[in-house]
Amino acid sequence: MLAAIGVVCVAAGLGCSRGRPRHRVTRHAPPRAAQSEADAARAAVVDYLSALQAGDYRAAYALLSAESRKLHPTAQFERQARQGVTTYDLSSAQARLTGAGRAEVLLHLENDPASTAIIALRESGKWRIVYLRGRPGFPYP
Repeated sequence: MLAAIGVVCVAAGLGCSRGRPRHRVTRHAPPRAAQSEADAARAAVVDYLSALQAGDYRAAYALLSAESRKLHPTAQFERQARQGVTTYDLSSAQARLTGAGRAEVLLHLENDPASTAIIALRESGKWRIVYLRGRPGFPYP
């Protein structure tokens, strides 16, 4: 009987050492701190785009990085933002940390197969949106 079980285990490629497979693939989750940082960057981008869609340009402007605010005075930002906002599927937003204090948040455009990435930068303990060129609703560094 034991020989029959051994043949079945070998044929199935499982091996029979203590009932465990011989080759195990271990998948490790990212460290919790990295997950929460990526989640925080994602939330900042979603908050920024939500504020633009709601017409709350001051709240959106407050989420810009310091360099972005230097390049785009408040009045200019609001004027450009009023010209229209790109609509994103905000539920599709996924963030990945790309380096020291930087994250890339990937989003799909709504009703369009295209996608884009918005860069977030950690400044003074908060995630800020990098908008150097483009438009407020479609920023890029």
